[in-house]
Amino acid sequence: MRFRDRRHAGALLVEALKPLGLERPVVLGIPRGGVVVADEVAKGLRGELDVVLVRKVGAPGNPEFALGAVGEKGGMVLKPYALQYADQSYLEREAARQKDVIRKRAERYRKVRPKVPLAGRDVVLVDDGIATGSTMEAALAVVLSEKPRRVVVAVPVASPDAVERLKDQAEVVALSAPPDFAAVGAYFMDFGEVTDEEVEGLLLQWSA
Repeated sequence: MRFRDRRHAGALLVEALKPLGLERPVVLGIPRGGVVVADEVAKGLRGELDVVLVRKVGAPGNPEFALGAVGEKGGMVLKPYALQYADQSYLEREAARQKDVIRKRAERYRKVRPKVPLAGRDVVLVDDGIATGSTMEAALAVVLSEKPRRVVVAVPVASPDAVERLKDQAEVVALSAPPDFAAVGAYFMDFGEVTDEEVEGLLLQWSA
């Protein structure tokens, strides 16, 4: 299954999510690409858009290979294999570096749109795809700590392993989970970079 772009993927997710009967959900996009998908979902479900701020902790020399992730509230989620690729001091340094990125993004994004409280709300947690699942697990930890009523993870494409693992923590809607999963971008015809300015623009629209 391939998607034209993130907006197309979001529109298809809306149709898959409608039968769940979510009540005015808070749709949380993982910056930056996930926010474009989440914007489409929030519009289609008559919910509201916000972001959840998490960053992957990448391996030495290979930042795209996730050893874990950190969330907005500071916690680090490590993969079981993390210490096979890096020692504890590296993981702590890299986590601190990624927390600094989160802090700077929070300063930018929260000025545009203050954080939406999640307690007692239906929440849809959206990204443009899931590879290892580390980033989504960190996002889930942040979200669940706020005691929402219901949490659904919704993505266009994901690795089967990540889907099975995430199902233990939340409802999962994945439009495609190919057994020969490759990089997320391989399932999009247009997977261009999303900028901070674009994310701010989307958040601003929801603040009006």
